[in-house]
Amino acid sequence: MCMSYTDVAQVANAARNYEILHERDDEDTERPDKRQRSGDRHQPT
Repeated sequence: MCMSYTDVAQVANAARNYEILHERDDEDTERPDKRQRSGDRHQPT
């Protein structure tokens, strides 16, 4: 079960990294909702 959790965390981390990369390119992003959603998904504790 722990392995599964780590996998999910890694996937979420990768997704966040990818989103951050895109955000950097589009600093004037007009979708703050997506950013908040990502942060919320990053802490499933």
